[in-house]
Amino acid sequence: MFKSKFAHWSWAGILLASSVFAAQNNDVYHYKHPIVFCREEDNPNALKTSNANGPVGENLSSPYQVLFASKIWIMESDGSHERQLTFGATYNDHPSLYSDLEHILYAEMPVNEFKPEAGARLIRLNIYTGERQVYAEVPGCALHHASLSPIDDKLVYMRECFKPYRLSQWVGWGPGSYELNNEATNGVWLPNDSVIFMDEKNRGYTPRQVSIARMYGHGRGSKIVFLTDDCCLNRRPAISPDGKLFAWQTNMKGGEDGDEIFVANIDGSNPRDVTNAKGNDGHPWFSRDGKWIVFESDRTGRMEIWKLNLETLQATQLTHGGKRYTSYRPRM
Repeated sequence: MFKSKFAHWSWAGILLASSVFAAQNNDVYHYKHPIVFCREEDNPNALKTSNANGPVGENLSSPYQVLFASKIWIMESDGSHERQLTFGATYNDHPSLYSDLEHILYAEMPVNEFKPEAGARLIRLNIYTGERQVYAEVPGCALHHASLSPIDDKLVYMRECFKPYRLSQWVGWGPGSYELNNEATNGVWLPNDSVIFMDEKNRGYTPRQVSIARMYGHGRGSKIVFLTDDCCLNRRPAISPDGKLFAWQTNMKGGEDGDEIFVANIDGSNPRDVTNAKGNDGHPWFSRDGKWIVFESDRTGRMEIWKLNLETLQATQLTHGGKRYTSYRPRM
C-alpha cells in the first residue's frame, strides 16, 4: 500500500526535523517578508556522472554530484537570514506560504529525486516550531505541484495516479474539492470560482505548445478563456494578491535570451517582458504587496533566486550558492 512506503522514514524525518528546530528556536528570527524556496545541495568535490537526481526535465546548471536534490529553505526578502526548513533523504517540492506567514505547504516524496511513482503527499509545516502534519495524501497517487492562492490560501495541486495512470488538476481538499475537467497543470486559484493554469495543445508534440488559460466554474457550464496564444511554451503562472495581474514564464522570444518572465493584466491584455536578460528566468511569484516578484534565474551561470521591482524593473540577486547550492522555485 502507498502509505506503507512512508512508514519507514516519516518518523525519523519528523524526529530529526524537530530536534533541529528545537536547537534553532532558542533565538529564532521572525520573518517580516519571508521567501521560501527549493535548494539542491551538491558535493563541489565530485562532478556529476549522470542526471539521475533532480527534477525531471530541469537543468539546474550544476555540474556537481547531488547530495540532496530538493530541500525547503527560507530567507528574508533582502536575502538575509537563510535557514533550512526540511531535512533527510526526501524530495521536498514546490513550497507555498500561507497568509499567516508562519506555515508552508509542500510536496514530500520518500526518495532523493523527483519520482512521483514513489508516491507524494502534502505536508503543512510551521516555520518556527517545526511542527508538521500530513495535510493530504491519496493511496496509490502522488500529490505535487501544489499552490496556495495569495488571495485566500485556496489550494490547487496535481494528482498523479498510476494504476491506472491518470494525471489531473484538483482544486481544494476535502468536502467541496473537485477535479478540473480538462488537462490543466500548474494552476492557481482566483475568485469567482476560477483557476488560471497551463493548457497544453497536442501533448507530447515537440516543440511544446502551451497557453496560459483561465477556467470559470467546473463541470457542465464551465468556460475557458485563453490569456496567451500557444505559439510556444508559456508556463508557471502566478497572480498578484489583488487579482489584477498575472506573471508567467515563456520562451516566446527565443534566441540567446532564453526564457523570460512576462506580466499582463488578468484578462491577458498589455503583456510585457519584465526581465529581458540573457539566460533563463522562471517560476515567478508576486510579493504580498504586489510591488515586486521573486523568480529563479541562471543568468550568473547557476540557478539563483532574484527579485524584481515591477515599477523600476531593477533586479536584485538574493541567493549566492557558490559551488554548493542551486536555488529555485521561490514563493512568498
